[in-house]
Amino acid sequence: MNDGVRARGRAIVAGAGIVGLSTALSLRRAGFEVAVRERAPQVRQTGAGLGIWQHTITELERLGLGPRLSEIKAELSFDRFRDPSGAVLDVGDMPPGRVVHRRRLGALLVSAVGEENIRTGREVVDYTEDEAGIVVHYAGGDQERADLLVGADGLNSRVRRRLIPGSESHYDEEGHHVWRAVLPFDGDLGDGYPTIGHHRTRGTVMRLADGSCFWVLAQFGVTGEFAGSPKQEAVARVENLHDGPARCVLREVVLATPEDSVLDNQVAVVPEIPRWKSNRVVLAGDAAHAMSPHIGSGASLGIEDAYVLGDRLGRTDIASALDSYQTDRMARYRQVRRHAKAMATAPTPASYVELFSRYLNWLNNTAA
Repeated sequence: MNDGVRARGRAIVAGAGIVGLSTALSLRRAGFEVAVRERAPQVRQTGAGLGIWQHTITELERLGLGPRLSEIKAELSFDRFRDPSGAVLDVGDMPPGRVVHRRRLGALLVSAVGEENIRTGREVVDYTEDEAGIVVHYAGGDQERADLLVGADGLNSRVRRRLIPGSESHYDEEGHHVWRAVLPFDGDLGDGYPTIGHHRTRGTVMRLADGSCFWVLAQFGVTGEFAGSPKQEAVARVENLHDGPARCVLREVVLATPEDSVLDNQVAVVPEIPRWKSNRVVLAGDAAHAMSPHIGSGASLGIEDAYVLGDRLGRTDIASALDSYQTDRMARYRQVRRHAKAMATAPTPASYVELFSRYLNWLNNTAA
């Protein structure tokens, strides 16, 4: 705090990803002195584009980022989809979303948090709680004292595994794979409507705010070993999204992508855990609830966690705030899982889109 007002406490946030940095801003607004600790040697946002929804934009605006969001977001209308024939699947009441470049959003959050409040090369390996606070232990033997530790350290969270032994992440048994890239591309990208295709494949391509191009392909139920490179596997799956001889923009963009620019991964999950907190430790983002299918809202949900945690801590003492946060979040994610499972087993493109629209309306209408 630099305004002469005594902080309500000191919080350490483990993880300098999108959720960790958003949490730092939220806790600062709640009156805490905040220190972000990142295990990597530098802050680096991996991935390509990410979808955020209207309630998430509202939460980022509440964190003070509103005037700068226009620098990084691209409009993407999710009120229209296509099937492989090119026919439009109309779901008129679907709320619009945005797609942002993950690295650019990360840089904006770093700027807002302040680099002086972030230390890299600091991997949390243990912690010790007592009545007065918590001591956080780092690899190499250093330690640091605070009033609160937030585990926003992602899928393979050390904080979660210390809080709940045996909660290691694992690959989705369903075989949910994602391929994506960002690249320069000057050609016409069409209307940007996502396509829901054959063999439980989805994909889209769009223009980001900086003029670059983002594409993503995802498929449920992928089994067996891959014979080709990530780019070759992506090209093969484009065929699931396009019938007939007409131009396929997504195929053109994937073919134009350099081999080493294609990111691919099998989606991994965190098992549903019995609690999110102890007296002085709490989880947020993928550290608590990474799931499959991620249904295009992982970042939105994590930023929502950050907002709710800060809101609760701004209203009451740490113990009561963590109780309220855990109750709110665990109930919400039970509902998210129900929606996700329904979408994963949707039998047709039209039914998938209907379920997706239902989910997004629920997500926006029930947000904090």
